[in-house]
Amino acid sequence: MPKSSRGSSPPSPGPLIRYHPDGPVATEYRVGLCAWQDRSMVEEGSFYPLKSMKAEERLWWYSRFFDCVEVNSTFYAPLSAQNAVRWVERTPPGFLFSVKAYALLTGHHPDAERLPPPLLAMVPARARPNARGQLDNAVFGPEAREWAFAAFREALRPLADAGKLGYVLFQMAPWVKYGERALAYLASLPARLPGTTVAVEFRDASWLPDHTEETLRVLAERGLTYVSVDAPRTPGSVATAVALTSPTAVIRLHGRNREGFMKQLRGQEPSVAEKYGYLYKREELAEIVARGRALEGQARRVYFKLNNNVGDAPAINGEEIKELLGLEPADRGAVEQQWRRRRRPRRDAPEGPESAW
Repeated sequence: MPKSSRGSSPPSPGPLIRYHPDGPVATEYRVGLCAWQDRSMVEEGSFYPLKSMKAEERLWWYSRFFDCVEVNSTFYAPLSAQNAVRWVERTPPGFLFSVKAYALLTGHHPDAERLPPPLLAMVPARARPNARGQLDNAVFGPEAREWAFAAFREALRPLADAGKLGYVLFQMAPWVKYGERALAYLASLPARLPGTTVAVEFRDASWLPDHTEETLRVLAERGLTYVSVDAPRTPGSVATAVALTSPTAVIRLHGRNREGFMKQLRGQEPSVAEKYGYLYKREELAEIVARGRALEGQARRVYFKLNNNVGDAPAINGEEIKELLGLEPADRGAVEQQWRRRRRPRRDAPEGPESAW
């Protein structure tokens, strides 16, 4: 497990409130991880009782400990409606999925090998993947993005219809900077994903702190959710301030491993664990929870999402945040008993115990 002494984040000022409800509201707190199948967690951690659990079994287990999760795989390939239907079936009522937007829609460079056929057909013949197998975002025209949005809307429908869609995360590429073109694109998102809570995470200081007021004003006017981050301060990094621009607030915890973030800035391509691996101290979590608590009575829902991916670190810290919020913890022993009962082969299920999931 990584040590929690690498780097620090300075105390944040009070929240920047740009959304004001008509009156005091009851604030709901949700705690979850930014993936339920992170490789490091599955292979090195002990959160799951067996390393050989299938994906659907892990989701069942995870949903007994946390009431929400972020889907990270949709950044690399568009969401499948079929997968969304399965997720609905395998999680309890009230569980929420928040879905990361596809790379093409956030300024990133999509993986050439994972392009769906309709998008592949729109790639100019002259386009070639870079050394990492990615196609430059700029080679895709407006029709490609419109196709991606249409496919996204269709795939999100099963989650929305079941009341299990949290927010859609637009984690903008680090090179997407503040400017009229980027602002216009963000302003168009509510119309492209109607009825959806759209959350935006910036990764460049040109947004915050350089243009804090202008950025938050546009988000608030369009009903977009600002994603507050807890992460190491590096040259050009976005501010760590908490802001409320819609009824929903999102606080994403990326760890405080400054060394790993600096490696990426130097072009060294650190692994996920090298960049995000970090176990928060309890006092650090208490300060982060206090930031979210400062939105009490103003935000309808506050999410705490753990992205400090290495081993069991996100699950450990997630449980600690729940405790700090006064949320009831899951009884691991009781969950394990239920899990073992579900794994017992049934006479009417000759295909094996996994049919229970």
